[in-house]
Amino acid sequence: MPLEITQLTAEATPIAAVDGWTPRNALAQAIRGRLDKVYALLRGRQITGLGHNVVVYKQSAGAPPGQELLVEVGVQTPAPITPEGEVIASATPGGRAVTVPHFGPYDRIGVTGEAAIAQMEAMGLKRAGVSWEVYGDWEEDPAKLRTDLFWLVQ
Repeated sequence: MPLEITQLTAEATPIAAVDGWTPRNALAQAIRGRLDKVYALLRGRQITGLGHNVVVYKQSAGAPPGQELLVEVGVQTPAPITPEGEVIASATPGGRAVTVPHFGPYDRIGVTGEAAIAQMEAMGLKRAGVSWEVYGDWEEDPAKLRTDLFWLVQ
């Protein structure tokens, strides 16, 4: 069944994030660990109006040995933050993009992503090297989890 792919102009959204390299098989742990650092800083500063959790996948050319992914893991903020320690001020990418929703457990996001990439290629869309995920509100039932997947396109 074809996915619901939407083309749009993505607006850059400020995030507080921790970035760095990680092996693909340690991604879930890296996401949790980096979010802990971001939330500790944001709670300490009593920043309110936070949005959703975000993971930005950057181009991974030139990865150090044993590493595969260069990612920023963070939280949407109402305005750019002042960096501190490992937590940086960043933003989700902006520009021409496509998005597709993923419904279900986080460990199945890759399946949706692969199907979306195949469908984008069939549509003649070329990825521009950066993608990101915006995690929706928490649901106890994993089948109800929503994650929006985005890719910049040329």
